[in-house]
Amino acid sequence: MSSKFSKKLVHGTLVIILWSVSVKAGLPQSASSSPYLSFKFSKESNQKGNLVDNPIILKRAERLEFQIQFVTTAPYRASPGIDYGPLSIRATNQHPDFFKERPGPTVSLEVTRVGTNERDLLPIRIFSSGQGYGNGVHYLSVSIDILEPESVRQNRLDQFTSQLRELAQASGFSAAGGMNESARLQGRSPFNELYISNPPGVYDLRAAFQPDRAVAQGRILTASALVRVLDGPDSLELLKQKLAEKKK
Repeated sequence: MSSKFSKKLVHGTLVIILWSVSVKAGLPQSASSSPYLSFKFSKESNQKGNLVDNPIILKRAERLEFQIQFVTTAPYRASPGIDYGPLSIRATNQHPDFFKERPGPTVSLEVTRVGTNERDLLPIRIFSSGQGYGNGVHYLSVSIDILEPESVRQNRLDQFTSQLRELAQASGFSAAGGMNESARLQGRSPFNELYISNPPGVYDLRAAFQPDRAVAQGRILTASALVRVLDGPDSLELLKQKLAEKKK
């Protein structure tokens, strides 16, 4: 074999190898192209909440704010004329007809206490502030309260309303009694949404997402994170402290 022919053969082989490497580098890997669900907490690293000794820290009087993220390389194609994304959840602050023209919520959230033998599901209150899309990530912004037992919660609300009425009457505010009576007739306290009192402890926060039929991947995706609620004043106690400071 001539040296000239050998050089051409080597050159051609190198070109084929480099072309093959460049093509493979441009193709998405199967692991990275698989859609997945995750949480994103404000100002926290991705590792926060994954380990028992590194949970998300939440104060008793704070709402837990975060994003539920659906990461996928496949474009979302909804039916013609539909302008909503794949993520939706049933929330306290939604309009009653929010799901009237939609297929229903695709995301659910649950909170369980860590360290108990039984799976103790706690009630939560969910607020949603909208959804969006960017860089291959569909996101849903939500915040939650972990609720105490209803009887404990109602007693606390009644106690606070009575204390506030007494404070108002002592200050000569005559409408305080009417406010209390109005709340009694409506069957709920006017301070219900202001009352945040996450019970102290460690909790497992879990999200499940089942795409609707407009999304190619129909399997259920899940995400989880650990949350530690610190003991301290609830939101009504903080409000009472502010009122007392203003009175001085």
